[in-house]
Amino acid sequence: MMPLEFSFVEKLNLVQARLRQEINFKPASFEELVHLDMNELDKTVCPAIVLAVSRSCGDQGEKSDALAEIIQFIYMANQVHKLMKDDSDLAEELRQFPVLVGDLLYGEFFLHLCQEKLLQFLAPLAQVIGTMSEGGISRWLSRDKKLSKDEWLKIIEKECASLTASAARLSAELAAVSLPLQQQIEAFGLQLGMAWGASKQHLEEPVIQSILQKANDILTEISTGTQLQLQPLRELYNFMVKQLSARRPLPEI
Repeated sequence: MMPLEFSFVEKLNLVQARLRQEINFKPASFEELVHLDMNELDKTVCPAIVLAVSRSCGDQGEKSDALAEIIQFIYMANQVHKLMKDDSDLAEELRQFPVLVGDLLYGEFFLHLCQEKLLQFLAPLAQVIGTMSEGGISRWLSRDKKLSKDEWLKIIEKECASLTASAARLSAELAAVSLPLQQQIEAFGLQLGMAWGASKQHLEEPVIQSILQKANDILTEISTGTQLQLQPLRELYNFMVKQLSARRPLPEI
Protein backbone atom coordinates (compact mmCIF):
# COMPACT_ATOMS: atom_id res chain seq x y z
CA MET A 1 0.00 0.00 0.00
CA MET A 2 1.41 3.38 -1.02
CA PRO A 3 1.84 5.84 1.89
CA LEU A 4 -0.44 8.86 1.62
CA GLU A 5 1.72 11.96 1.21
CA PHE A 6 -0.91 14.51 2.27
CA SER A 7 -0.39 17.42 4.64
CA PHE A 8 -3.90 16.66 5.89
CA VAL A 9 -3.30 12.92 6.40
CA GLU A 10 -4.22 13.10 10.11
CA LYS A 11 -7.65 14.48 9.27
CA LEU A 12 -8.07 11.89 6.50
CA ASN A 13 -7.21 9.10 8.94
CA LEU A 14 -9.70 10.53 11.43
CA VAL A 15 -12.47 10.61 8.81
CA GLN A 16 -11.72 7.03 7.76
CA ALA A 17 -11.69 5.87 11.40
CA ARG A 18 -15.10 7.48 11.98
CA LEU A 19 -16.44 5.82 8.84
CA ARG A 20 -15.25 2.41 10.05
CA GLN A 21 -16.91 3.04 13.40
CA GLU A 22 -20.21 4.09 11.81
CA ILE A 23 -20.45 1.02 9.55
CA ASN A 24 -19.68 -1.55 12.26
CA PHE A 25 -23.24 -2.75 12.75
CA LYS A 26 -24.38 -4.99 15.58
CA PRO A 27 -24.38 -7.97 15.68
CA ALA A 28 -22.39 -8.08 12.41
CA SER A 29 -19.59 -5.99 10.97
CA PHE A 30 -19.89 -4.27 7.59
CA GLU A 31 -17.50 -6.80 6.03
CA GLU A 32 -19.72 -9.67 7.22
CA LEU A 33 -22.80 -8.13 5.63
CA VAL A 34 -21.40 -7.30 2.19
CA HIS A 35 -18.16 -8.14 0.42
CA LEU A 36 -17.23 -4.73 -0.94
CA ASP A 37 -13.69 -4.84 -2.29
CA MET A 38 -12.32 -1.33 -1.72
CA ASN A 39 -8.86 -0.46 -3.00
CA GLU A 40 -6.76 2.55 -1.96
CA LEU A 41 -8.51 4.87 -4.41
CA ASP A 42 -11.98 3.74 -3.30
CA LYS A 43 -11.13 4.50 0.32
CA THR A 44 -9.30 7.75 -0.30
CA VAL A 45 -10.41 9.78 -3.32
CA CYS A 46 -13.76 11.19 -2.16
CA PRO A 47 -12.82 12.24 1.39
CA ALA A 48 -9.39 13.43 0.20
CA ILE A 49 -11.00 15.76 -2.35
CA VAL A 50 -13.13 17.35 0.37
CA LEU A 51 -10.23 17.74 2.78
CA ALA A 52 -7.78 18.98 0.14
CA VAL A 53 -10.18 21.64 -1.12
CA SER A 54 -11.10 22.67 2.42
CA ARG A 55 -7.46 22.97 3.46
CA SER A 56 -6.52 24.93 0.34
CA CYS A 57 -9.44 27.31 0.93
CA GLY A 58 -8.44 27.87 4.54
CA ASP A 59 -11.35 25.91 6.06
CA GLN A 60 -10.22 23.32 8.60
CA GLY A 61 -13.40 23.15 10.66
CA GLU A 62 -15.35 20.10 11.75
CA LYS A 63 -18.02 20.63 9.10
CA SER A 64 -15.52 19.87 6.35
CA ASP A 65 -14.61 16.63 8.15
CA ALA A 66 -18.31 15.76 8.31
CA LEU A 67 -18.76 16.56 4.60
CA ALA A 68 -15.87 14.20 3.79
CA GLU A 69 -17.70 11.40 5.63
CA ILE A 70 -21.01 12.26 3.96
CA ILE A 71 -19.53 12.12 0.45
CA GLN A 72 -17.87 8.78 1.22
CA PHE A 73 -21.16 7.35 2.54
CA ILE A 74 -22.78 8.23 -0.79
CA TYR A 75 -19.95 6.62 -2.75
CA MET A 76 -20.05 3.44 -0.65
CA ALA A 77 -23.84 3.19 -0.86
CA ASN A 78 -23.64 3.42 -4.64
CA GLN A 79 -20.95 0.73 -4.75
CA VAL A 80 -22.91 -1.59 -2.45
CA HIS A 81 -26.03 -1.27 -4.62
CA LYS A 82 -23.90 -2.36 -7.59
CA LEU A 83 -23.38 -5.69 -5.82
CA MET A 84 -27.02 -6.63 -6.36
CA LYS A 85 -27.30 -9.62 -8.72
CA ASP A 86 -30.24 -10.88 -10.71
CA ASP A 87 -29.23 -14.54 -11.02
CA SER A 88 -32.28 -16.78 -11.26
CA ASP A 89 -30.89 -19.28 -8.72
CA LEU A 90 -29.92 -16.64 -6.15
CA ALA A 91 -31.71 -16.81 -2.79
CA GLU A 92 -34.01 -13.86 -2.21
CA GLU A 93 -32.24 -12.78 0.98
CA LEU A 94 -28.93 -12.62 -0.89
CA ARG A 95 -30.57 -10.69 -3.70
CA GLN A 96 -31.99 -8.07 -1.34
CA PHE A 97 -29.10 -7.73 1.11
CA PRO A 98 -27.01 -5.24 -0.90
CA VAL A 99 -30.10 -3.07 -1.35
CA LEU A 100 -30.74 -2.98 2.39
CA VAL A 101 -27.12 -2.25 3.32
CA GLY A 102 -26.82 0.39 0.59
CA ASP A 103 -30.00 2.07 1.80
CA LEU A 104 -28.59 2.07 5.33
CA LEU A 105 -25.51 3.92 4.08
CA TYR A 106 -27.71 6.46 2.29
CA GLY A 107 -29.51 6.86 5.62
CA GLU A 108 -26.18 7.58 7.30
CA PHE A 109 -25.44 10.34 4.78
CA PHE A 110 -28.79 12.01 5.53
CA LEU A 111 -28.37 11.57 9.29
CA HIS A 112 -24.98 13.26 9.20
CA LEU A 113 -26.37 16.14 7.13
CA CYS A 114 -28.94 16.73 9.87
CA GLN A 115 -26.53 16.30 12.78
CA GLU A 116 -23.92 18.65 11.31
CA LYS A 117 -26.49 21.24 10.17
CA LEU A 118 -25.49 20.86 6.52
CA LEU A 119 -28.99 20.50 5.12
CA GLN A 120 -28.29 23.26 2.60
CA PHE A 121 -26.38 20.55 0.71
CA LEU A 122 -29.28 18.09 0.63
CA ALA A 123 -30.64 19.20 -2.75
CA PRO A 124 -27.31 19.13 -4.64
CA LEU A 125 -26.35 15.80 -3.08
CA ALA A 126 -29.74 14.28 -3.88
CA GLN A 127 -29.27 15.50 -7.45
CA VAL A 128 -25.84 13.88 -7.74
CA ILE A 129 -27.20 10.59 -6.37
CA GLY A 130 -29.78 10.69 -9.17
CA THR A 131 -27.08 11.47 -11.73
CA MET A 132 -24.96 8.55 -10.52
CA SER A 133 -27.98 6.27 -10.83
CA GLU A 134 -28.57 7.50 -14.38
CA GLY A 135 -24.98 6.55 -15.17
CA GLY A 136 -25.51 3.11 -13.68
CA ILE A 137 -28.66 2.62 -15.75
CA SER A 138 -26.81 3.66 -18.90
CA ARG A 139 -24.04 1.18 -18.10
CA TRP A 140 -26.57 -1.62 -17.56
CA LEU A 141 -28.42 -0.85 -20.80
CA SER A 142 -25.10 -0.92 -22.66
CA ARG A 143 -23.87 -4.19 -21.15
CA ASP A 144 -24.15 -6.11 -24.45
CA LYS A 145 -22.84 -3.30 -26.65
CA LYS A 146 -19.36 -2.24 -27.70
CA LEU A 147 -19.14 1.40 -26.68
CA SER A 148 -16.80 4.03 -28.08
CA LYS A 149 -14.43 6.02 -25.87
CA ASP A 150 -16.75 9.04 -25.93
CA GLU A 151 -19.77 6.90 -24.99
CA TRP A 152 -17.86 5.47 -22.03
CA LEU A 153 -16.75 8.92 -20.92
CA LYS A 154 -20.38 10.11 -20.87
CA ILE A 155 -21.27 7.22 -18.56
CA ILE A 156 -18.20 7.81 -16.38
CA GLU A 157 -19.04 11.50 -16.03
CA LYS A 158 -22.42 10.64 -14.56
CA GLU A 159 -21.53 7.53 -12.62
CA CYS A 160 -18.24 8.62 -11.04
CA ALA A 161 -17.14 12.16 -11.86
CA SER A 162 -20.42 13.79 -10.84
CA LEU A 163 -19.69 12.86 -7.22
CA THR A 164 -16.06 14.04 -7.21
CA ALA A 165 -17.11 17.29 -8.87
CA SER A 166 -19.80 17.85 -6.22
CA ALA A 167 -17.37 16.95 -3.44
CA ALA A 168 -14.98 19.65 -4.68
CA ARG A 169 -17.65 22.31 -5.28
CA LEU A 170 -19.49 21.83 -1.98
CA SER A 171 -16.20 21.94 -0.08
CA ALA A 172 -15.37 25.24 -1.77
CA GLU A 173 -18.86 26.55 -1.04
CA LEU A 174 -18.51 25.54 2.61
CA ALA A 175 -15.27 27.54 2.72
CA ALA A 176 -17.16 30.57 1.33
CA VAL A 177 -14.84 31.24 -1.61
CA SER A 178 -16.09 33.14 -4.65
CA LEU A 179 -18.49 31.52 -7.12
CA PRO A 180 -15.99 31.62 -10.03
CA LEU A 181 -13.42 29.85 -7.84
CA GLN A 182 -16.03 27.29 -6.77
CA GLN A 183 -16.64 26.54 -10.44
CA GLN A 184 -12.91 26.12 -11.14
CA ILE A 185 -12.51 23.78 -8.18
CA GLU A 186 -15.59 21.84 -9.31
CA ALA A 187 -14.00 21.43 -12.77
CA PHE A 188 -10.83 20.14 -11.11
CA GLY A 189 -12.85 17.58 -9.12
CA LEU A 190 -14.69 16.55 -12.27
CA GLN A 191 -11.44 15.79 -14.12
CA LEU A 192 -10.10 13.75 -11.21
CA GLY A 193 -13.30 11.70 -11.24
CA MET A 194 -13.11 11.28 -15.01
CA ALA A 195 -9.54 9.96 -14.77
CA TRP A 196 -10.50 7.63 -11.90
CA GLY A 197 -13.51 6.29 -13.79
CA ALA A 198 -11.53 5.90 -17.01
CA SER A 199 -8.98 3.82 -15.13
CA LYS A 200 -11.71 1.67 -13.61
CA GLN A 201 -13.08 1.08 -17.10
CA HIS A 202 -9.57 0.24 -18.39
CA LEU A 203 -9.61 2.93 -21.05
CA GLU A 204 -6.34 3.51 -22.87
CA GLU A 205 -3.50 5.15 -20.97
CA PRO A 206 -3.34 8.24 -23.26
CA VAL A 207 -7.00 8.93 -22.43
CA ILE A 208 -6.27 8.88 -18.70
CA GLN A 209 -3.16 11.03 -19.13
CA SER A 210 -5.09 13.56 -21.20
CA ILE A 211 -7.73 13.89 -18.48
CA LEU A 212 -5.12 14.27 -15.75
CA GLN A 213 -3.44 16.96 -17.83
CA LYS A 214 -6.74 18.87 -17.92
CA ALA A 215 -6.83 18.71 -14.14
CA ASN A 216 -3.26 20.01 -14.04
CA ASP A 217 -4.19 22.89 -16.37
CA ILE A 218 -7.09 23.84 -14.10
CA LEU A 219 -4.75 23.92 -11.09
CA THR A 220 -2.45 26.22 -13.02
CA GLU A 221 -5.37 28.55 -13.79
CA ILE A 222 -6.38 28.59 -10.12
CA SER A 223 -2.83 29.32 -9.00
CA THR A 224 -2.52 32.35 -11.30
CA GLY A 225 -5.83 33.87 -10.26
CA THR A 226 -5.95 33.39 -6.49
CA GLN A 227 -3.87 33.45 -3.34
CA LEU A 228 -5.00 30.00 -2.19
CA GLN A 229 -2.58 27.63 -0.51
CA LEU A 230 -2.61 25.04 -3.26
CA GLN A 231 -0.27 22.49 -1.70
CA PRO A 232 -3.13 20.15 -0.62
CA LEU A 233 -4.63 20.22 -4.13
CA ARG A 234 -1.22 19.52 -5.65
CA GLU A 235 -0.76 16.63 -3.22
CA LEU A 236 -4.12 15.26 -4.30
CA TYR A 237 -3.25 15.60 -7.97
CA ASN A 238 0.12 13.87 -7.49
CA PHE A 239 -1.57 11.05 -5.57
CA MET A 240 -3.96 10.48 -8.47
CA VAL A 241 -1.10 10.58 -10.99
CA LYS A 242 0.84 7.94 -9.07
CA GLN A 243 -2.18 5.71 -8.65
CA LEU A 244 -3.55 5.99 -12.18
CA SER A 245 -0.46 6.34 -14.37
CA ALA A 246 1.68 3.38 -13.35
CA ARG A 247 2.59 2.52 -16.94
CA ARG A 248 3.64 6.00 -18.14
CA PRO A 249 3.60 8.38 -15.19
CA LEU A 250 2.96 12.06 -15.71
CA PRO A 251 5.50 14.38 -14.11
CA GLU A 252 4.47 15.63 -10.71
CA ILE A 253 3.73 19.29 -10.24
